[in-house]
Amino acid sequence: GKLNILMSLGLTNHKRKIMKGNKDNETKPKKAKTGKFGKFLAANTVLDLLKERKETKEIITLQHNVTVERALKTLNQNKITSAPVVLAASVLDNDANDFMGIIDAGEILRKLCRETRLLEEIQKIQEQKLNVDEKIEDCERAFETSCREFWQRKLIQVCGQDVTLLPTVFADTDLKTLISQMLFDKSGNPIHRVALLNQAEVQALVTQSDVLKFLHQHKSEIGGILKEKIEDLGLYNPKKGVVTVTSDTIAMEAFHEMFQKNLSCLGIVDENGTMLGNLSVSDLRGLTVDRFSSLSHCVTEFLKISKALSRSFATVLNAQLNDLRTLAVNPGSTFEELLDLITKNRVHRAYVVDENCKPLGVITLSDVLLMLLKA
Repeated sequence: GKLNILMSLGLTNHKRKIMKGNKDNETKPKKAKTGKFGKFLAANTVLDLLKERKETKEIITLQHNVTVERALKTLNQNKITSAPVVLAASVLDNDANDFMGIIDAGEILRKLCRETRLLEEIQKIQEQKLNVDEKIEDCERAFETSCREFWQRKLIQVCGQDVTLLPTVFADTDLKTLISQMLFDKSGNPIHRVALLNQAEVQALVTQSDVLKFLHQHKSEIGGILKEKIEDLGLYNPKKGVVTVTSDTIAMEAFHEMFQKNLSCLGIVDENGTMLGNLSVSDLRGLTVDRFSSLSHCVTEFLKISKALSRSFATVLNAQLNDLRTLAVNPGSTFEELLDLITKNRVHRAYVVDENCKPLGVITLSDVLLMLLKA
């Protein structure tokens, strides 16, 4: 039955942690002055946010025992990059849908890089003196032979835990608490979405983008910080810089570097260090088993092949950035301008560039939410 499945997966304490409130995953809110905006956050709840969310988001779940190949097809069919994994009902126990974690295309690719020799094979093919068509054929063959077993693995074997569990009645959770729990886990890693639970069943997903969109609709509550320059707010660290790859880097190598450095994105630059674009896990949207071979192309070609150009995108400063759907702002931009651009274009980050379009830093949704938490 269900208990046997949980025991076989080493998850016998999973439901117990959920029912107790999952205190291990809770992040204590950072102390901040309670000004006008702080009071606004405390006065509004998740229910208020869900009421104003114009589109109704159907919860697409994946059962723990489907194959990786099937999971990728489901993600593609629903035009999403991640979904909750739930416990499938067994013959002896018809109860199901207990939440087990989150799976996303990035986690699948991360496991693929780590547990197969595919990356090494792609690199060898690229070094050979072959024409473009021959390299494409060899890469497709390498994907087919190296990944055949991996595609048939059960989803639970590659399931990640990029989620914060809120097992209590979520309608009463105020936004100040929600934001503080969405920012980082106890290891300091950003959390991009929260699963809102009724007992152990997923009722809704709320993302950082959802929260920022709601706050943008009420930006009149934010106050004077809107008119301040981003360079004066400490939203990015110019000394830290931006991790980048050149435009001729193979996409799979770039993602591998991203995973090794525990990043969610990489900047793309030309040979002179000029900003060209952005590569992120979101760019894996639409990848199915038969499309994974596009990762053997250089990053710019990969982005053109992917669905990254499926909608118009308004950028500033450089027309080249529009080709690769990257948002760039200058250090003198105001916080309000940044907020407007991120919300309008539905992106997860903005690069800060100088007058020559060379990257100085990157501002993520986590950075923006943390700033608003302190406002």
